Amino acid sequence: MVNSRQGGKTMTEEMNYMTEQPELVMQTGIPVLPIDYAQYDPSKIDVWDEYIPIGDEKARLTMAIMEGTLPYLIESEKGQGKTLLTHTICKENGVALINEPIGVGTKKSDLIGSKEINRDGTFFSLGLLPKAIEIANHYGHACLYGDEGNSQEHEIQQWWHSICDGRRSVVANGKQYKLKEGCKLSIIWTINPVTYVGVNSMAEALRSRFIGSAWAYPKNTDIQKVVDWTDIAENAIQMPLLTLAQDIYSLKLKGDVEYALSIRDIVQFTHHFRSIQDKLPHPLETALSEVIMIKFSEPSERELIRLRINDTFNVSL
Repeated sequence: MVNSRQGGKTMTEEMNYMTEQPELVMQTGIPVLPIDYAQYDPSKIDVWDEYIPIGDEKARLTMAIMEGTLPYLIESEKGQGKTLLTHTICKENGVALINEPIGVGTKKSDLIGSKEINRDGTFFSLGLLPKAIEIANHYGHACLYGDEGNSQEHEIQQWWHSICDGRRSVVANGKQYKLKEGCKLSIIWTINPVTYVGVNSMAEALRSRFIGSAWAYPKNTDIQKVVDWTDIAENAIQMPLLTLAQDIYSLKLKGDVEYALSIRDIVQFTHHFRSIQDKLPHPLETALSEVIMIKFSEPSERELIRLRINDTFNVSL
């Protein structure tokens, strides 16, 4: 655990002091800017596509969200529908959703809050964590969704501790924000494998507060199930594309490339191919170049993928 010094106390000491002695910090509070609860109304949750389950992952995440007791972690490759699934479940079950960016640049003030000064005076703008508690208390049940939460620095991840354990609270602006009796705050984190370049590990102390599941890279039968293959020739395009996806994933596991094709990439390919197949002279080659090869920015990786595409599809890129 990182113990950076802040005002004579380590960060850990500061958090423990603030959480355990709220009566001492209450005196420092300033007026708090109001929360626009309407924007978190469950009826306004955006669900941009139909989520098609591969296995029992929807049922398991639904139980985790509706129970709302233990934070739930999903670890998987990108583009497997984790965000869509969370939005879908919250929309279907009337659970308010807080989905705000967290990542490499996240600061303590983003999570806890900060002072703001305008012509009317000085106010405190609640950060993500106390705001989530207030939204849960307002609606009775809310879900705080943290996409790629492990990209936060370890010293920032520590600020999640008290909201993710039995305390279910956080101190901000001299006040302890705590979940009211009978209210639920479901916390869902999604993370990419630590093999991703630039991805931090999830701090052990925080990870111990979560339960969850690790989603495997999808099999060809899984991809076939969830992708719309309309107008995609099975032998000439569909099967070679699935073979290429598994081939590239094997290359990633060996460290030859940094990127693996996701279900999202396959969906992009099918959509793009359909949109250009009657408009361009070489739609297959164009779609392979513009959807697949463009994902690989390193020249040697792109050349490797070009050769694999040529061999797999019997084309000449």
